[in-house]
Amino acid sequence: MSNNELNTSNYHEFLAPLIGKNVTVYRGGPESKTGRLIDVQSDYLTLLVENQQEVSVIYYCLYHVQSISENAKINSIQRRKSSGNEIQGNVVQSLHFHGLLEELVNSYIKVNQGGPEAKQGKIVDITDDYIVLLTEDDGVVFYNIHHIKSIGVQISNEVEGSEVEGDVANKENELHEAEKITEVDEIVSYVHAQNFRYLFNELTNTWVSINRGGPEAIEGILVPGAGDYYTLVNSDEVIRLNPNHIKSISCGPKGVFKQSEKQSNETSQMEDTQQNGKMKNGENKGEVKSEKKDEKKDEKKGEMKGEKKGEMKGEKKGEKKGEKKDEKKKEDKEK
Repeated sequence: MSNNELNTSNYHEFLAPLIGKNVTVYRGGPESKTGRLIDVQSDYLTLLVENQQEVSVIYYCLYHVQSISENAKINSIQRRKSSGNEIQGNVVQSLHFHGLLEELVNSYIKVNQGGPEAKQGKIVDITDDYIVLLTEDDGVVFYNIHHIKSIGVQISNEVEGSEVEGDVANKENELHEAEKITEVDEIVSYVHAQNFRYLFNELTNTWVSINRGGPEAIEGILVPGAGDYYTLVNSDEVIRLNPNHIKSISCGPKGVFKQSEKQSNETSQMEDTQQNGKMKNGENKGEVKSEKKDEKKDEKKGEMKGEKKGEMKGEKKGEKKGEKKDEKKKEDKEK
């Protein structure tokens, strides 16, 4: 057994007594969360977070975890057993962190709990050392697994009596975002590579965005460099990169996917408006035509009535004239 494997095994045994207790992972910062430790595996731990804002499971990669603290006073307080069995039914388990990510493919997750690299989206694929995350604003983002600190998954179970209007609105927004991502999942294409280094070969001579935020977030055209290094060209700036230190990469400028989606939605709305306008014009034309037809019918009816009246009048006049002539003839004969 190597020293690294021995240290991992010892760390696992060191954390095992904390299972079932309330702990705080990280003492501060964006990754810090307090919850109930429900599982410890070879290279990750599972934390159940229950509060008024969320009920979620966070899987922390132990490689990045700097501290785990417990409040011995709070943990010593006797309390009723919570309905954790129902919640734990939604918890994913694997022997190692990479296997956990494989189990979460096609799930809506949050990479990291805060900081510049935090991103929500759907895991659509996983390779040897990176995941493919479909996001709403940047489209497909490739995350280096080595730099992923945690994975958060919101579960359906809710804390009783904890929902308020703001919480419901937040959940509805997250569900809406997840639905939108699911809708575009089938129409988004992306490059495939065996590992993160080969991915850079596939993305050469392409405009890429390196990292999601922070001082090391840059954009430009990726070109091959000497050995295993790469160069990023942006205007008059030339930046030399080591792929091992890059946390995430995506094609195109950041936020361009959301902008293109917005433009396409606006275009489709304009087309629908135009189509509706044409239909309305057609309906108006149809109404005008029908009105004209009705007018013509009325005119014909009037003509027909006039003709009939004229015929009837002529017939009556002729009859009267004939009767007068007959009367005259009779008078003449009598004379």
